[in-house]
Amino acid sequence: MARRQVTTLVACLLLSGLPGCAALRRVVGQSHGDLGQLARQSEEADLRADAMQKDCDALKARAISYEEENAFGGAVSVDWVSRGGGLTRRPGAKALHVQLNKIGKNLAAQSSRPGLPWTFGVLQSDGVNAVSGPGGYVFVSEGLLAQLDNEAQIAGVLAHEISHITGKHAMREYQRYLVEQCEDGVSTERTKPLKQFGEDKVQEIGRAVGGLGQMIPSAELRGLFNQLATQANFDFNTLSQKAIQAITHGVVARLSEKGFGEEDEYTADTEAVELMAAAGYAPEEYVAFLSKLPDKGLSTEHPRKDKRQSRLRAHLAALRERSSDTDFLTSVDLSQTKVVPLRDALQTKPAATPPTR
Repeated sequence: MARRQVTTLVACLLLSGLPGCAALRRVVGQSHGDLGQLARQSEEADLRADAMQKDCDALKARAISYEEENAFGGAVSVDWVSRGGGLTRRPGAKALHVQLNKIGKNLAAQSSRPGLPWTFGVLQSDGVNAVSGPGGYVFVSEGLLAQLDNEAQIAGVLAHEISHITGKHAMREYQRYLVEQCEDGVSTERTKPLKQFGEDKVQEIGRAVGGLGQMIPSAELRGLFNQLATQANFDFNTLSQKAIQAITHGVVARLSEKGFGEEDEYTADTEAVELMAAAGYAPEEYVAFLSKLPDKGLSTEHPRKDKRQSRLRAHLAALRERSSDTDFLTSVDLSQTKVVPLRDALQTKPAATPPTR
């Protein structure tokens, strides 16, 4: 591979039209000794990159422990709270959080992961938003609360975020992000000698999705990926503060820009209405509330609202048909659900602001 990089250098020196070649042509007068040093450095870089690639391959197949999920989720929740302007400071904020946690924990108790340390909070943001972090963290905005007509609607929003957590959707994005960053590091490692030889004027090869390579020194980054790839119970909290912030910010920025996949969103929707029914809430209220949500909020792009509503109505119709075809109750009993009015602290809603588009 070192020969290939030197060959690339020679080709670049000959082809004057290529970007970055002018800088390399200026160093063509350097001695053969310098070219020999470049070859040796390239060979060493290839060895480091090959070792790093093995770690990248191992990263793809590794199992993430609950401890890592919980630690990463805590860091993500801090990032979301910061982006949402902090937790609400409106009058009665304590009572509001108590009530929100009662609703949320009742729903979470019906989920596949009732034992998570579920935490529900309200952000100061005026946008109509809801976000979640791995490990059981769910946040809704003041702007969303202002749009509520009844308790079933907020139950639907919380149930949707709960379903993202139980499905580990954010953890899959976390894993993809780390693998991509690792592979970007491999590309950077291979081209580093050539870049340095060209006085930092050669265009760097690789996707540079990055972030991590720009914020963490290369030696520390190689060590990080080796830890992730080789430690059975990796402790996220043992990373440096800079590394924790860089990884967390990178994943949250990715979710803010791209969101979850469509199927993850549809899965969270269908599981949400089933959690609502199990907790006694009318799921139709969540379907109706989707009309009030912006297409893009604090966090992510979502599938079109009308498409989500159509799929949910079809899902609820199928559940009703399944229930009517048997004398036994199905796992989702829609006959016992009801529309619960806003109660206690939720009755005092902040002034509504127009949904952001």
